[in-house]
Amino acid sequence: MPPMLSDMPPGRLDVLIKHPFHRETGERLNAFIRDLRECRTTEDYVTLQQDMPHATLAANDARAERSRVIRRLRRGQKLPADDIVIGSPSWIPRSSGRGGNEAPA
Repeated sequence: MPPMLSDMPPGRLDVLIKHPFHRETGERLNAFIRDLRECRTTEDYVTLQQDMPHATLAANDARAERSRVIRRLRRGQKLPADDIVIGSPSWIPRSSGRGGNEAPA
């Protein structure tokens, strides 16, 4: 079974929770919940359902990139300065006001 957040030492948990990726994820999750609560018509729900795969794909891509970086660092390799773009999600829910309702290109 994977370790639980409650099993982490408080200092490490504090660093984890304050990490920009975790903060952005929390903001995006809150925006999705807000969008869902604002749905009133069938079209609203369909639009939200169509947006979800784009958000899921973007999250999976970001996770895969971080995993790749971790593997490289564990092997002792250095990364080019432009290898990671921090704080630039490729897709943001529509109610966040930071990118509209468009999917990534």
